[in-house]
This record gives sequence, structure tokens and C-alpha cells, in this order.
Amino acid sequence: SRLSEWVKQQSKSRVLLTDTTMRDAHQSLLATRVRTVDLLEGIKIANTTLADAFSLELWGGATFDVCMRFLDECPWERLRALRAMCPHICFQMLIRGANAVGYTSYPDNVVAEFVRLAALNGMDVFRIFDCFNIVDNMLVSIKAVLEANKVAEVCICYTGNVLTSPIYTLDYYAALAAEIQATGAHLLGIKDMAGLLRPLEVEPLLKAIRNAVGDSLPIHFHTHATSSCSLATCMEMARCGCDIIDFATASMADGTSQPSLNGFVAMLEGAPRSTGLSYLALEPYDVHWAAVRELYSPFESGMKSGSARVFEHQIPGGQYSNLLVQCQAMGLQGAQWEQVLNAYRDVNQLLGDIIKVTPSSKCVGDLALYLVTRGLTTADLLDEQKGTKVDFPESVVGLLRGELGFPHRGFPAEVERLVLKGGAISKLTVRPGLGLAAVDLQAYRAALMAQWGPTVSEEQAMSSLMYPKVFSDFMGRQRLKGPLLPQLPTLVYLYGLQPGQQFTMTVPRGSISHLLLNPPASLAASLTTDDEEPLSVRVDLQRVGPLQRGRRAVAFQVAVFHNGNVVEEQQVAQVADAGEAFHFEGPMADPAQPLNQLGSPMPGVVEKLLVEGGEGSAVSAGQVLCVVAAMKMEVKVTAPRDGVLVSVSVPGVGYRVVEGALLFTIR
Repeated sequence: SRLSEWVKQQSKSRVLLTDTTMRDAHQSLLATRVRTVDLLEGIKIANTTLADAFSLELWGGATFDVCMRFLDECPWERLRALRAMCPHICFQMLIRGANAVGYTSYPDNVVAEFVRLAALNGMDVFRIFDCFNIVDNMLVSIKAVLEANKVAEVCICYTGNVLTSPIYTLDYYAALAAEIQATGAHLLGIKDMAGLLRPLEVEPLLKAIRNAVGDSLPIHFHTHATSSCSLATCMEMARCGCDIIDFATASMADGTSQPSLNGFVAMLEGAPRSTGLSYLALEPYDVHWAAVRELYSPFESGMKSGSARVFEHQIPGGQYSNLLVQCQAMGLQGAQWEQVLNAYRDVNQLLGDIIKVTPSSKCVGDLALYLVTRGLTTADLLDEQKGTKVDFPESVVGLLRGELGFPHRGFPAEVERLVLKGGAISKLTVRPGLGLAAVDLQAYRAALMAQWGPTVSEEQAMSSLMYPKVFSDFMGRQRLKGPLLPQLPTLVYLYGLQPGQQFTMTVPRGSISHLLLNPPASLAASLTTDDEEPLSVRVDLQRVGPLQRGRRAVAFQVAVFHNGNVVEEQQVAQVADAGEAFHFEGPMADPAQPLNQLGSPMPGVVEKLLVEGGEGSAVSAGQVLCVVAAMKMEVKVTAPRDGVLVSVSVPGVGYRVVEGALLFTIR
């Protein structure tokens, strides 16, 4: 393609750069929590300081999910807003092949439609990967990108040590590269998601790939700095002729993020293929992100330094901080984090040393957390007495069923037998997408319109297809709280205000009904003109009343500024306040009666209650009674034997529990 030719031509004189600050860096360091309002300020600066970059990676991966789940934002609106602010630099996203931006497989027409909409909303470069390097699983995405006339960067996911691994060898990667070239890919990505590629492995790997595909396919390298070794690896990549390399701005680099853009630019000054950038010219961008990072400090991964231990546990950089937040939400602190790292390593070996990248890495993490919260080890799973009684997380069952495909050497037979209950749970025999019926996209959107109103867009319908419950919860919060949460300054959104404090923000002109309870007719009339200037708003928190029955009266003043005039309104809202930390007050299961009293396997929320008939109804061994969820992990609670429900201690969906909380009593 012309782009491939351009990259090869440019690469003769300079190493091309991708900045990952606005996607993978904050996913890796800050649990993907950076809000659009802060990204927009950053991209204003990047528009000039990084004008000669190959691309800005700023969408896809976990950002899609987290936007709706935790930030009250629409990911599509984020993409459009960033595109409007930065029209001339290529935007890049991460797409999980048949899994799109989700954690499961979707029908082929859904994946193709997702790509079409992403391209329509401003995406240029699609970095496509499959968690087991199955090229067939990426073909739908690749074809859709090519049809949209966008850039298909198809990835090899790198793991292990290519010089010593009996599974992931030079021949394995060379054959994979040849398969990728045959798809019509514009770029070949090497995605080193845990930062395992060491400098001595670079030259043999690139030589093997070049021997397989020649020099016509540009190579784009992505890594993580978890081990503190990756900048040396990137220097070796540059020396050996890699065309494009990923970095993050220095204040958002290192740790589980990418290596430092500023450091690499400085180190390559005077080299034959220097980047053409000045490290000092990058300072305004870096200063902005240093300030932004301070705002999100509660979401930091907790790493104070690099750790070569990543070569042992192999946790992807993008998963590390999210896994830590999961652990904190589940009450796993201090030494228990070390137990999670050990369990992650052991689960990987149990599964046969698989490639770990979303969504397969999530399955490994889910099982590791499950083991630690239950006080189990992988050796316990292989024990005939203990292993057969384990209710594995749904993601792990799906993994062994083949819902993500299968590793090229398969899973260990003993583990398959254990998780799939000796064959009682069937394995897939074809590519997951082939077994899924095409979705009637128009009918699906129409159903959402019936639920949420006629303004539901194609993009919102796609959000629902990717994450049905997350989208439904997001829309419910918008209906309850209004659409202006994304406009709040981050300090206010994350930390709130103290009485006597105030903040200002700008909002769209059409937002007046969400600001004032009784807007004056004169103001409403003035806003019907063609003037598109946004409104400036100031909010003063005046007082917070005492806690009464779980609620507080909050009094504040809203001032709207328009055309030199100000309209002020006093408002009082009744706000729920949980007060102190959560304390479970329900009954606890007796651990001495595991066949009679079923306790929650972990702290979380009852997401599904599947008991039909309630108390007095018959249940059979293995029957799923409910699903407990914590963060992004779901665990089924099943009946340990045939019997009758004596009592159901779960009042309904949404019931918050601690580990060991009594859920059901059976006799």
C-alpha cells in the first residue's frame, strides 16, 4: 500500500513514533481512569508537539469499557471530540480481533460494523490482535478495515523467550508473520504486552521475520517497561531497523507503561535514524501529563520501581494496575498481593504457558483471584477431592471451552477435564464467531430506542452489543443524573467539594434544563439564537446537612453566565450517603457445613439470581443458583448436591456480600 511505502521511505532516515499516553499509558498506570476532559487538554498540545508522529494511540482496549462503567462517558463521544481537536495526526486504536473491544467473541457482522463505525468516527490505524495469535480470528476485522480504506496493523503477540522457549520459537513467529502478510496487512505489529522481549532476542526475532516476509511489510513494535529493561530493547529495535516504535511521554512512562518518549528521543540524537524531534520541544506535553497524573493518584498501580519479576509472572502491563484495583476492591492487601502474583504465575503454568493478553489474561487473573480468595492453590485444583468441587469463574470455563479459540498446542488434557467437568461442558469445534448468529442491527437498535428513547445512535447500539449490562447501567445513570457529568472538572468528579468551595465549567447551550430548575424565560429565549458559544457555569457548595436515614440535604448555588448577564439559582438536593465503609450485617455461612450452607465465594454483588421457585424448591448438584460479581470477574455459585432449598438469604439482584456470606441453605 502507499502508506506502507511511505513508512519504509521515512524509516530509512528516522525511527517513526507512536505516542501511547492517551490510551495504554494511563490504562497501565492509572487503571484507565483518565477522563476525556483531561485528554482534550493533552491533545491540544500534542497537535503541535507531536505533529510529526506516526500516530497517537488513544482508543480501544479497556478505554471503551471503562468510559461507560466508571467514568459516565460515551466512548464514541470521546473519539469524536479528540478528532475535532486534532484533525491531522493519525489516530490509532487497539482492537481484539473477534473480541472487538470486549472480553468475548461476537458475531462476524457485529465486529465488521464496529470497525465501520470506528472508521466513520475518526479512527485511522487499527492495531488488530488475537489473544492466541490465531490469524483466522482476525480476518473479519482485517477485511473490515481494508474495506473502510483504513490502515490494518496486524499483530504478533510476543511471550516467553524466543531463544529458550520450546513453545514460542523463531520458527513459530516466522510462520505467523508469513500468515499475517498473506492477509493483506499494511503493517506488522510486534505486541510485547508484558515487556518480555529482551535486547538479545531482538536481532534474531527481526531476522526470522524479515526472512519470512521480506522488507516490504513495515514493523511496528509495542512493549511495556515493567522490568525496567525495555528502553534498551527499543534502542536495539532501532539499531536493527524496526520502522515504528511505541512510547509514552516521560511523566506517564515506565513502570507498567511504555518506555519514555523523551528519553528515547534524547538518546537517539545524532544517530543515523534519529527521530527528528527535540526532547526539549516535548516538555509542554510532558508538563501537562505530570499534572494530570497527580489528579489520578488513587488509581496508581502501586509499583514504586520496575521489577524483573515480570519475566516470571508475565502479567501484561495493561492488566497490572487494573488487577491491583480489583484486589483492593476485594479486600486483598499487602502480602495477599504477593499471593496474587504467585497465583497468576501458577495459573499460567497450569494452563500450559499460554499467551496472556486481553481477554485471555483476564481469565488467568480471574482464576488467580479466585484461588487466593478461597485459600486454594493450583495443586488443590488438580487434587481429585478438591478440584471437582470448584466452581470455576465463568471466564475460565469459557476459555477452556474454546470461546476465545485455542492455543496452538492446546490446553493440558487434565485441566480441560477438570474445568469442563469431564466432558459435561462441551468444547467448541469451530471458530467462535461462526457459531454465533448474525445480529439484526436495525432491530437491535429499535429495541434500545423503545427502552431509552429515539435518540439512541448506531454507535450507542454498538456499545450495548459490546457490553449490554454496562451500557444499560450507564444509560440509567445518565437518565438519573443528567448528561453533564463528563463536563465536571476532574478534581470535583473524583473528590467532590467541601462547603464553601466552588468550581466553574463550560457546558453546551442546550444544557440549561439540566442546570436550572426554573430558567427565566428571557434566558431560554436568548438560547434559541444561532449563537453556538457554550455557557459558563459556576457552582458554589454552601452547606451539607446532617446524615438522616442514609441521606443528606446538600445546598448549593448555580450561576449561569451568558452575554454579560448572570442568572443565579439556589438549589437543594437530597443525596444518598453511605457514610462509613461497608459493613456486612447479614448471616454468614457455617464453613463446617459446606454441603448445607452455601457462602459467597468472594466479596462482591449478586449480579444474577437464578433460583426458580424459591424456598422449598428442588435443586440438583451442579445447578447454578446465582452469580456473584466483583469488578469484572463473575463466579457462579452452584448446588453441591441434590436437595431442597430451605432458605434463600439473597433478597435480590444487587445484594452486596462479603466472602462467606450465607446465600442459600440446602437440605
